[in-house]
Amino acid sequence: MATFTKENSALGDLNNTNNSEILGLGVPFSVGVILATVTYLICRDTGAHSICIAIGLLAGMVVMSLCFVSEKERQMLIENDEACVSQQDPALVKTGNGLWLKLQCLFLVSAVPVFLGLMFFGDPVFQLYLEAKGAYSS
Repeated sequence: MATFTKENSALGDLNNTNNSEILGLGVPFSVGVILATVTYLICRDTGAHSICIAIGLLAGMVVMSLCFVSEKERQMLIENDEACVSQQDPALVKTGNGLWLKLQCLFLVSAVPVFLGLMFFGDPVFQLYLEAKGAYSS
């Protein structure tokens, strides 16, 4: 039978407060940049700006909502008052509509400037996309 000398070694470091910071900043910005770039390339390739932009924004909101749900589930796991699970203050880990709104706003704050920047200065990116698309199709 395995024994653990460190209190949280079997569960990972749940006391680490950097986990919430990574979710709070890294995920929305990276999803925003990736979805804005993909949306721009599809819009530029197909010419269907009205539908592609709406689908890109909707996809980003869905991904951010999934991140919110997963964060809420994670917080429910470490919310327990038992010392072997977490030493965090339960008041610090409460999630609510504020976290969902924060994730959506961070996504939009990253996606909109990237998309607008690509609309004005994205010709080299689109040329790389066309070259890659041509290389895979031939």
